[in-house]
Amino acid sequence: MSIKTIALAVAGAVSGVPTAKYAIYLAKLIGARVAGIYVIDEHSVAELLRNRVFVEVEAREYEKELREQGSILLERIGRMAEAKGVAFEPFLLSGDVHRMVISKTAEIGADLLVLGKIKEWESRKEVFYDPGEQIFREAPCQVVLVQNTASAEALYKEI
Repeated sequence: MSIKTIALAVAGAVSGVPTAKYAIYLAKLIGARVAGIYVIDEHSVAELLRNRVFVEVEAREYEKELREQGSILLERIGRMAEAKGVAFEPFLLSGDVHRMVISKTAEIGADLLVLGKIKEWESRKEVFYDPGEQIFREAPCQVVLVQNTASAEALYKEI
């Protein structure tokens, strides 16, 4: 069985770009395509509303900003993939982050899922509620964690 599709869980630009570069590097080496998945976290927006951090208008504006940021980030990753001759398909979704990443990864039949570094925990309770941790544990395929962003950057430059 060969790896034909690599799902990429895209987070913010700081961690998302080096993670994307590693996914593109892997895809180039093995002749796979990359599917970038960016999810607008509706749960967090709802939580901000519920805790009265935002009023409805502010929450919708914040959601719009997240959508624009996601779109820009996916376009940037698409250009990076194109520059290396790797096919890229973007998915801009809304909902529960871990559920959306898991379901899209399964839906597209990804053979591998690339995630950014999972943060270190201060309590066991945090482990069960972090989307990255949940994605890692429930992924329907093999998972690669990009721990060393400097190494990911260097490998991307090599191809």
